[in-house]
Amino acid sequence: MRKSFGDMARSLGLMAVIVAALLFIGARYLIMPGSAERPPAADYTSVVHDFPRAAGAPVLAPTSLPSAWRANAARLTIPTQGVTALHIGWAVPGSRYAGLDEATGDPNVVVTGVLGHRGATVTGVTTIGTAAWQQRTSDLGEHALTRRAGGLTIVVTGNAGDAQLRLLAASLR
Repeated sequence: MRKSFGDMARSLGLMAVIVAALLFIGARYLIMPGSAERPPAADYTSVVHDFPRAAGAPVLAPTSLPSAWRANAARLTIPTQGVTALHIGWAVPGSRYAGLDEATGDPNVVVTGVLGHRGATVTGVTTIGTAAWQQRTSDLGEHALTRRAGGLTIVVTGNAGDAQLRLLAASLR
């Protein structure tokens, strides 16, 4: 069987039609990743509601956060007997994130569990509202604010700016 230029052109034309159809159908996902709808924001109300019952301690819940902050993580865990931990994370403007961790149990274990061994060192103290917060740095080099309140260890951290972390800490009630 002899192959001609026409046969080759028809084959290439058929392949071009198939590729064009795939690109047309899947362009949103193939060419422009991230343009697809974002997953729904995490609803942390049940985590905040369930924490006091599970921990036997009151929760400090965030209030009045900017509408541009989008909750993207919320979980309640019991990592070891007698320890209850809450984590809520937010995507904040500027492709940054801020996180809130609250837990019962040994404060040193809680802080190093969230921040790593470098976070065990207090680098300063600051006042936010009427509360004194310890300043620390995580193993990832992120700034963190920690304090004790009502049997809880509270950690606010992330790669968000200092003003954003302070805003989150100030919103806790």
